[in-house]
Amino acid sequence: MNYKELLEAGEHVYRENTRFKHFKNPVTSERYFSNYLSYKLMPSLSELRADLAYLANEQAGYVSKYAFLFFAEKQELSAEVADDLKNHGFAFSRHLIFTSSVEDLQLREGQLGDIGILELDASYLDAYLAYKYQDHLQYGQVYADQILADNKANLFSNGSNIFLALDGERIIGDLTVWYLGDYVEIDDFSVQKAYRGRGIGTALQRAALAGQQKVMLIAEEENRAMYQHQGYKEVSWYWTALQSDSR
Repeated sequence: MNYKELLEAGEHVYRENTRFKHFKNPVTSERYFSNYLSYKLMPSLSELRADLAYLANEQAGYVSKYAFLFFAEKQELSAEVADDLKNHGFAFSRHLIFTSSVEDLQLREGQLGDIGILELDASYLDAYLAYKYQDHLQYGQVYADQILADNKANLFSNGSNIFLALDGERIIGDLTVWYLGDYVEIDDFSVQKAYRGRGIGTALQRAALAGQQKVMLIAEEENRAMYQHQGYKEVSWYWTALQSDSR
């Protein structure tokens, strides 16, 4: 199974050829994860340079100047491609793909006290939008405004479900899930720093995965131990490279 393709299955492809898929969303042009090239095959140096020129032309009107590349699953970059990207200021990240059957996960129910877990509905929409907007401001005003507008227009029709952790009426954590065939993907998962270590993240996962059979998520290396402790198993990986003038 190509897990990377499965993760991208629900996204709209702007352009595709034999070597890559191009995902482009000018409405959220500041969001890197909505605007990138995803390689099916690893590029040669000449192909890479042509692809970056193509991407620069496609994103010429964007506020931020950046290029984001997802490389082929379980493939290492050639030395000349890696060196060329480094010389042009790209930063690399290895994205790890974890899966598990839900029944095999070690998500023990904890004592949350006054913390409540619920699925987002219209009654908490305004509070959720404000909560995410404040978080998104760290990436700039334009980014925050774009995501807010997109959320207002599409949040209840984009195929995702969102779960909230509440301290009284205040949102202190959230988790988004997407349904991908036999799998549910965990995405956009966070708990405020002051509340971590209390089982709130586990409770969010338990609520989101209720009634599901298989789960998948993408993690960085620094979170490997946490997810393996919960019962997730690494099944694949791929490299990304980001060049940006703003962050």
